[in-house]
Parts: sequence; C-alpha cells; structure tokens
Amino acid sequence: MQACRNGIHGLDLNLGAHAGLLLRKYLKVSVPQKGETEKRHPEARAAVLKSTGKAATAAKDIYQLAFKRWQSSLPQPCESEMLHVQGRLIVGLGGENVLETGLTLHHTYGVPTIPGSALKGLAAHYAHTVWGAADDRWKNSGADHKTLFGAHDDAGHIVFHDAWITPDSLTGDGKSGLVLDVMTPHHGGYYAKKTYENGLKKGQLVPPTDFDDPNPVTFLSVAGSFLVAVSCDVSSTQGAPWATLAFDLLKEAMKEWGVGGKTSSGYGRMSEKKTAPAGWMGQTPKPNPPRPGAKVEGVLIEEKTKKDGWKAKHEPTGLSGPVQNTTDVPGDKKPGDKLTLIVASVSEREIAFRFPTAEDEQRAQKAHASPKPGPNRNQGGRSR
Repeated sequence: MQACRNGIHGLDLNLGAHAGLLLRKYLKVSVPQKGETEKRHPEARAAVLKSTGKAATAAKDIYQLAFKRWQSSLPQPCESEMLHVQGRLIVGLGGENVLETGLTLHHTYGVPTIPGSALKGLAAHYAHTVWGAADDRWKNSGADHKTLFGAHDDAGHIVFHDAWITPDSLTGDGKSGLVLDVMTPHHGGYYAKKTYENGLKKGQLVPPTDFDDPNPVTFLSVAGSFLVAVSCDVSSTQGAPWATLAFDLLKEAMKEWGVGGKTSSGYGRMSEKKTAPAGWMGQTPKPNPPRPGAKVEGVLIEEKTKKDGWKAKHEPTGLSGPVQNTTDVPGDKKPGDKLTLIVASVSEREIAFRFPTAEDEQRAQKAHASPKPGPNRNQGGRSR
C-alpha cells in the first residue's frame, strides 16, 4: 500500500525482473528546486541503470528455457555459432528512450538481443564494399549479392535470425550481460549547433574549444556471447553452401567492422570465443579457410591425384587438394614450388584449386553458381 501511495518513488527497483520495463517506465525524476528550470535526476538515472543489470539476471532461469527452445527451432540448412563480444556492444543507442541512450532488449524477457535486420544490413553493406571491391558479383547489383540479400522486387534466400545472448552471459557481476558504461562529450554546444546570443558573433555557431566542460553520460552496453544464426530457404543440398557462405561473410563483417553503435570507437566487434584446449602450449590457432574464388598462395606437393594430376597445399590452414586444371600448370613446375592459385571449393577436410588462366573467368567459381530457382522464383530470390 505504501508503494501505491508513493507511486514510483515507493518502489524498490532492485526487485525488478524485466530490464526493458525498468528502462521505459521506472525512472524516478526529481522535482525541480526553487529557481531551477530543468528536472535533475543523476541519482535516479544511476539507480535505474544499476537495477536493470540485476533484472536481466533475475530473468535468467526462464530465459534459459526460451533460449533452448529457440535454438532447437532454427530451420535447416542453418549455420550458427557462439560469437563473443570483443569488449562492449551497444545496439539501439539512438532509439527513443527517457534516458536519451537507448538499448535493444528482447520484448518478452528483457535481455540484450541483436536484431536480424541489423545483421543483414551489416553483411549486405560489407559484401558490397569489401567483397565487391574484388568481385562485381558482390556489389549491390551483382548476382551473388541478390541471391543472399534480395532486391526491391525479389527476396533473398538467406534468413538472418535475431542473435540471442547466451544465458551464461547473464552473470549479474557487472562484467557480463548488461554493464554500466560511460561516454564523455567535451563540446556539447558544438554538437548541439548552438549559436552566440549576443555580441559581434551573434547568430554564429559556437565552435569547439579547450574551455568547454566535459559532460560524462552513463549508459548501458553489453558484454558476453551471442548465438548468431543464418539459414537458407533452399533445399539442404543446394542451400547449405549458401548458408555457410553467408555466415562466413557475416562473421568477417562482425569481426572487422562490428555491429551496432559506436563502432568507430571499437564497439560491436565480435568473433569466435577462443578456448585453449588441454595441453595447449601457445600454438597459434589456424585461420579460417579462404572462401571460394579467393586467390591464395599454394605449394605443389609430391602426392598426386589418381590421374597423376598436381596437388597443392594451403599452408596457413594446412588443407591440401587437387589442382583441377593440372594441364594448365607450367611444365617447369616441381614439388615445393609456390604459385598463385584460385580456390575452387573448400571444406573442413579438403581444398580444391584452379591455376589462373585467360579463360578462367568463364569456367571457374562453380561454387558460386546460384541455386536453381523453384516454381515462381526468379534468379536471386523468390518473387514477391
């Protein structure tokens, strides 16, 4: 009853179990003092931010059940992996919020999540900018880009699912899950585009100077691991390679560019969580295999194919396999020679190469062939 009479000010925020609800509805705003024109609430802001981290942890048990159910419901063919935030992540920072610093949380459970639309946008932009710089098929108008991401009149074959934070990341210790963070703008007047009110410079924009007062702003960011997943709507035989390719693209984009806000400051970088196996003595982990179509350095090896063709080894990954167009390899080459090769296909156990030729552009890259359209499908997606 006491809490009802006093409204929000009578509630114990530490008993909250939904972080999103606390952030949206339970900020205790103080009454302006005599002579003040603004409501000031630094203590109330700190209290609601602190309570949200505890609330996310309070929902851990029921969220763990939902997480397992969601994971088991992912369609096939699908590629998924636990990716770890390398530092901090903030998604939805510019969203509407009473604290002026937003955060994307799961509507039902109040835990951090990364929308699939954000992952798709990141991957599409990275494909156009980075992969497209070397191969026009990955530019916005390219065939491979349309196959994965679609176009205005066609939907792509790849589904980018929302990334869910792992239940183990909701520790409540301030080091993982929802964590307190701070940014300190130094030139508030300049950022707000304020102008001089009087004097010779009246009406001119106030420039940034060394005399401006820094203004620390607390907000919530995220640390921990997420289950990231993409799937393909084509049958397993045809769709699995495309799901793998899309996932490799997304992982590369998240590692190099990051997802969410403040990526220019290092936020949002995500990669595989490295765990040292028993007996590990400091060996460098093997890098990811190169993608089909990439030019790599290969070493010719003694072992030959059944038809006495060349085999080569990609030393960074340790993978070896046949050179498909052996007859195009110069006759003066011998085992141990290094040469530039094109990756024709790659798997966990083997890699196949092509020796670059003048006609290679027309016949290579079979691994990039688009899946055959089904009924009422156009190349690169399904008709809307």
